[in-house]
Amino acid sequence: MNMNEIEEDEIDIGKIIQHLKRNLKSILFITFLITSVAVLYAYFLAPIYSSSVSLSFSDQKMSKLSAIVPDELSALGDNESELETIKLTIETRKFINSVIEEMPLAQRFFVEKNFKKNELYNLEDLKIKLEIHDELYVETMSETLYQEFFKIEPLGDKTYKLTVEALDYEKICKYGESIKEAFFSMYVEQLATPQSNIYYVTLQDRTLLADDILENLTITILSDNVLKVTYLDSVPKRAKELVEAIGSKFIAYTLRKKRHELGQTLDFLNTQIAEIKIDLEKEGDILKRYQEKSEAFMPLESSKLLMETISKKEEELHILKFQYLEVKGFKEALLNNRLNTVSLLNSGVDATSIQTLIESFRNDSLELSEMGIQLNNIEKAITDNPQLRLLIDQLNEKKKLLVSLKFNFTADHPQVSQIQNDIFSLEDEIRTYITTYIRKLENNQKLTKRKILNNIEVTKNSLNRKINTLIQDISKQKSSLLLLPEKDLTTQELKRKFTLSENIYTFLLQKKMEFEISKASTIANTQIIENAREGLKPIKPNKKLIVVVGFIVGLIIGVLFTALRAMFDNKIRDAAMVESLTDTPVYGILPDKVNVRFFKEALRSIRTNLHFVLPNEKSCVTMLVSSTIAGEGKTTVIAGLAEVMSQINKKVLVIDLDLRKPRLYQELEKSNKLGVTNYLVENKSIHELVQPINDHLDFIAAGSVPPNPSELLMSDKFDELVNELMEKYDYILFDTAPIGTVIDASLILKYADVSLLIVRADVAEKSYLESFNRLRIDKDVKSAGIILNKVKLTKNKDYGYGYGYGYGYGYGDTQHKDA
Repeated sequence: MNMNEIEEDEIDIGKIIQHLKRNLKSILFITFLITSVAVLYAYFLAPIYSSSVSLSFSDQKMSKLSAIVPDELSALGDNESELETIKLTIETRKFINSVIEEMPLAQRFFVEKNFKKNELYNLEDLKIKLEIHDELYVETMSETLYQEFFKIEPLGDKTYKLTVEALDYEKICKYGESIKEAFFSMYVEQLATPQSNIYYVTLQDRTLLADDILENLTITILSDNVLKVTYLDSVPKRAKELVEAIGSKFIAYTLRKKRHELGQTLDFLNTQIAEIKIDLEKEGDILKRYQEKSEAFMPLESSKLLMETISKKEEELHILKFQYLEVKGFKEALLNNRLNTVSLLNSGVDATSIQTLIESFRNDSLELSEMGIQLNNIEKAITDNPQLRLLIDQLNEKKKLLVSLKFNFTADHPQVSQIQNDIFSLEDEIRTYITTYIRKLENNQKLTKRKILNNIEVTKNSLNRKINTLIQDISKQKSSLLLLPEKDLTTQELKRKFTLSENIYTFLLQKKMEFEISKASTIANTQIIENAREGLKPIKPNKKLIVVVGFIVGLIIGVLFTALRAMFDNKIRDAAMVESLTDTPVYGILPDKVNVRFFKEALRSIRTNLHFVLPNEKSCVTMLVSSTIAGEGKTTVIAGLAEVMSQINKKVLVIDLDLRKPRLYQELEKSNKLGVTNYLVENKSIHELVQPINDHLDFIAAGSVPPNPSELLMSDKFDELVNELMEKYDYILFDTAPIGTVIDASLILKYADVSLLIVRADVAEKSYLESFNRLRIDKDVKSAGIILNKVKLTKNKDYGYGYGYGYGYGYGDTQHKDA
C-alpha cells in the first residue's frame, strides 16, 4: 500500500470541519427549525397533574352461625389476594361508571388564551348545559358530535355568538334562552361578567368516559393492607375530586356489601326460627297433654340417657338433611345456569373445593354477557379483551379515514372502495372473533359447570351416606326403647323432641340477636388514611427537556443532512475537491465578475502562474481555453485573460473557434460578420478578419455558423491560418466549443502549448473532470491546467480571499504538491 492509498483511507478532520463550516447556515437553520417546532409542541402540550388517595383495609371479617357454618361466610384468603380483588373491583367499568354518575365529568370547558385552549374544571361566570343528539347525527353524518368544540363568544351583557364548526353552525343567541337544534340542545346563563373573550365547551361520550378514566388511573399496593389510587388529568381539581370520589364510593360500596351479607344471614335465621317455633309449640302441647293424662310418670334414668342420645343424633340428622336439601337445590339451580352460593354457605356445607370453580364460572358468565352485548355493538369496546379492543380501534380509524376521503372523493374512487372493503373485512373479523370467543367461553363454562356438578354430586353422596348411617343408628336406639315401659318410652320421646326444638330455637334467637347488633353497628373496614391534594405543579410534560431534546435532535439532523448532502453531492465546490478528482494542476480561482477588482486580480495571478508553465523558447505561445459544458464562463474568462496578457506589452490575439455558438464577439463588443468561417470558406484575407481591441490585443470572430465546423477545423487552410498568425503574435488564445460535447476542441489540441479547462464551481459535476482525465490520456495532452470559475468570495487563511493560488504554482505534479 502506497502513501496515497494510506492518505485516502485516513479521515481528514480538517475537511470535515471545513465542510461543516461551509454548511453552518444550513445546520443552524435546521436546528432552529426543529427547536422551534419543539418549543411550539411543548407550548401547546397540555400539562398533566397527579392526585392520589391512600385507602387502608382492616383484617376484620364477619362471623356467621358457628353451629350452622363452621367457617366464615366470605373468607377472602390472604391479604394480598384480598387487595388484588379490591384493585380489580375498582378497575371495573361498572364501578367507575357509578362514580361518573355522581360527578360532572362529561362536560369540559376551555378558554382561549395566547393562541391555545386552556381547560378549566368549571366556569365561574357562565353556566352551560349541553346535550347532544348523537344517534341522529351519526345516522346523518356517519360521525359523532362528541368531543367537538362548541365556541361561545360573549358579545355583551345579553348576547353571545355560538359557533360549531363541525355543523357549519353560527348564530347570535341570548343568555338564559334554550337553544334546540336537530343535533344538539344548549342553555347558557350569565352568572357574572365574562372574564374571557372566547369559551369552548365539549361533551364526552359517557359510554367511553370510563375507558378514558381507566387509562389514566393507577392503583398501587403499598403494603399488606394499603392501596394507593392515583389519577392523572390536565385539570388538577378534577383529578383531586375524582380520586376522592373513588375512595368515598368504595367505602360506601364495602359498607353496603357488608350490610347486604348480614341481611341475607338474618333472613335465613328468621326463616329457620319461624319453622322451629311452630314445631316447638306443637311438641310442647303434645307433651303437656300426655303428662296430664299419665299423671306425670317419672321415667327411669336409663331411658332418659338413651333418649338424650337419640335427641342429639336427630338434631345432627336435621342439620344434615338441611344441608342435603341445600346441596340439591344448588345443583338444580346450576343446571339452569343460576348460581346461588349464599344458601349453600349458610347451610354449613364445606365448599372450599369448588370456590375457585365457582369464581371461574361467574367470570365466564360476566364475560359472556359482555361479549353478547359487544356482538351487537362492534363500534365501541365494551370488554377488556386486548385483541378485540385493538381490532375495534382499527375499525374506528378506518371509518374516520373513510369520512375524510368522502369529503374529497366520490364513492366510486379506488381509495374509498378499498377503505370500505377494509371496513367490511374488519367487521367480519371482529364478529368472527367474538363468535369464536363466545364459543370458547361457553365450552369453558360447560367444563367448569361439569366439574362443579361432579364435586357437588360427591358432597351430596357423602351427605346421603351420613344421613343413612344416622337413620340406622337412631332406628337401632329407638328399638331399644321398645324394651322400656310404655309410659317411660312415650314421656322420654316427647321430652326429647321438645328439648331438641327448644335448644335449636334458643340458639337461633341468640344468633339472630348477635347479627342484629352487628348490622346496627356495622362500619366499613375501609378508610382513607391520606386525603387527595390538588396538584400545584404538573408532573409532565417536562417542557425544558422537550426543548433540549428538540435542539439536540435538530443539531444531529442538521449535521446528518449536510453529511448526506455531501455524500450524494456530485457538484464541484472548491479547489480541494478538484485536487481529489484529478492530478491536473489548478492555475487559479476566479470569483464572480461582479466583484471586478477581485476578478481582475485573480486573472493577473493566473497570468503569473502561466508564466512558469509557458515555453520561453517559442516566439508565439498558443493557449486553448475550453470547458466541459456550456455555461461555465469560458467566454468571459478568455476575454479577461486576453486583456491581462496584453498588459505586459505583448502582442496578443484571441480567436473565437466556437463555430457552432459564437459568443466571444458579444463579450468584446465586436462584430461577428466576418471571421474564421469566412476565411476558410470564402477566401477572405486575414487582414479583413482582425478586429483591434487595444494596442496590444486583437480579435478574430468566428463568423457565420457553418454546417460542418469539424471539417473546416481539420482543413489545411485552417492549418495555414494558425501558422501565419503565429508569425505575427506573441500569444494566441483559442476559444473553443465545450470539450465534453463536440469534437471541435479536440481537433485544436495539437496547436495548443497549454490547454486550460474552465470549471464552474457549484455547476460542474465530478464526472466532467473524470471525462477530462480520460481525454488527457487519450489525446496525450502534455500541458493542461484548470481554472476554477465563479467561486464565492470567502475569507480563507490559505487562499486570501479565494482568488489566488500561489505564484509559481503549476509546473507539474511535483510542483503542484510543493505549492
